[in-house]
This record gives sequence, C-alpha cells and structure tokens, in this order.
Amino acid sequence: MSEPGPAALFVIPAVAEFEGTLVLPGPARIDGRVRGKVLADSDVWVGSGGFVGADLSGNRIVVAGTVEGDVFARTSIELHATGCVRGDLTAPSLRLAEGAVVDGACRSGERVRAV
Repeated sequence: MSEPGPAALFVIPAVAEFEGTLVLPGPARIDGRVRGKVLADSDVWVGSGGFVGADLSGNRIVVAGTVEGDVFARTSIELHATGCVRGDLTAPSLRLAEGAVVDGACRSGERVRAV
C-alpha cells in the first residue's frame, strides 16, 4: 500500500479542528479532526492520527486514521492496517490491508463508476 500524501497541497495538521463543509481543490492530507462534510476534487489522505467525522468524497481516498461517515472515491479507496471506517465504502477499486476495520457496506467494481 502506498504511503499517505507527501505531496499534499492542503494539510489539516494534528493540532487543528475544523467543522463544516470542507472543499478541497487539490491533494490534501488530514492529520487533525474534521466534522461535517469533505468534498475533494483530487486525492485525500487521512493520516494515522487523523479523524474525519463526515462523509468524504474525492478522486482517491487513503485512510490510515479514522473516518465516521460514508466514503466515495472516483478511482479507489485504500485502507491501511491502522485505518478504520464506520460507514459505507464506494469506489471502482477497494484495497484493505490486514488489520483495517470497516463497519459498513462495501461497493466496488466497474459498475460503481456510474454512481
């Protein structure tokens, strides 16, 4: 599995908290706490200490931390061993490392692209 976001343009640092609708026009890394809704035009990485209490959508989503909400990706969702999602996963491609936790439904495959 790839490492999360070294080239992120937008970073929510570990000490930061955000509440509301977060719109990200470029690659982003979330190491802090976000609640509300996250809409990304590009890739989003949730770092191992990151927490997202929101629905999360983007191009490619990598989760090493915790997401409490539904996750939708246009290309792929990747959960690292430390990743935890309490919500549904929807993407053409899903990759789950041993130890990753998903408490929700998973939808993947070519037909998902039309969703």
